[in-house]
Amino acid sequence: MSKDCYEIVTNYNCDLCCRFCSQGDFDPALFKPFKTAIAEIYKAKKMGYKRLGFSGGETLLRPELPKLISAAKHVGFKFIRLQTNAIRLADMALAEELVRAGLTFCKFTFLSRKETVHDRLTGKKGSFIHSLAGLKNMRTLKTGLGVNILINRINCRDLIPTLDFFLKQGVSSFVLIYPIYEGNMAKNAAEIGVSLGLAASMAIKALDRFKALSLIREIKVLNIPPCLLGPYTDRAAGSYKFNTVVSTPGGEHWDLDESMKREKVRLKECRACRLHKHCFGIDKRYFEFFPVSSVYTAKSTKRRQKSGQDKIHTHRGGAGVYLSSMEKCFMEILKIENPVYTSRALELAKGLPLCHDCRDGAGVISTGQILIKKGLISRKFKGGKYLWFMR
Repeated sequence: MSKDCYEIVTNYNCDLCCRFCSQGDFDPALFKPFKTAIAEIYKAKKMGYKRLGFSGGETLLRPELPKLISAAKHVGFKFIRLQTNAIRLADMALAEELVRAGLTFCKFTFLSRKETVHDRLTGKKGSFIHSLAGLKNMRTLKTGLGVNILINRINCRDLIPTLDFFLKQGVSSFVLIYPIYEGNMAKNAAEIGVSLGLAASMAIKALDRFKALSLIREIKVLNIPPCLLGPYTDRAAGSYKFNTVVSTPGGEHWDLDESMKREKVRLKECRACRLHKHCFGIDKRYFEFFPVSSVYTAKSTKRRQKSGQDKIHTHRGGAGVYLSSMEKCFMEILKIENPVYTSRALELAKGLPLCHDCRDGAGVISTGQILIKKGLISRKFKGGKYLWFMR
């Protein structure tokens, strides 16, 4: 297995009671001892993992989190991610402490652009306002930003406006998650469960939208088989790998890709599918709540045949231009030094938490070319090197 990310689940307790949580039956008293977590951080780096993640439950309930992040930075991790509901990040002092410690990327969970919908699904009034404030704080501190959206019956038809809302908040990286029917999600399936066919048709519309914005690589889909995503099969888990080992509070370690396979089943129709080797299948608990016929609907079948034909827009600056994390990083570099040579851009990127994928000049050049097409920058070839300008 390629050693991409080592994920430490620090605890299972949480300050929300989400109606869709698949960990709803986990023991909230379980937590990973601080010394054990420190030892695992050092071990993960020694084993060759490139990225480190912290998740829960709600990891911000652990007061030692800044020290854990600092340890990760100390041993040499350049990419340190936090998965959070962001409520506690509404406290700017805490947000600043985490970034000073070395946090580079925040992955948030949001259910909607609408306060009432989000709060209903999280089980806590006021959670949307606090979480959004936390997101805005991390944007101000220039960390990488990502949002997970769990698709359910209540929010699925408002998916595109929700994505647009968070794009305007400065988020470019998204994961659309189809629920796993265990824990709280199983208990609330009658109220918020949604069929795979409907969820897939909504996901395709979202993928169409991101393709039109030239951001298709910034969105992924989890727990929906690739065969349901039309021309976007490469956006489905299975087509790409997580290459992640998860360390639980109870001391278990499991490969995320392999564990996902174990929780899935395939239909008899799957045997002849050309995507068979790149598909995890369907959540084995799904059929406790939905019939087989719900996987494919007439609408989703039609979409599979005709989707992906949206025209790619050429942006020319101004409102409505959305950027990937690397593109944002390039623009921040040009705010520091304008114009800038490619080699200098790489140096400046080391001091920005936004940049975690730009490893060489080729990355700078390819990102710069995209920004030129979006009408935001220009370049000149001077002295055998590219010189980049902000327009």
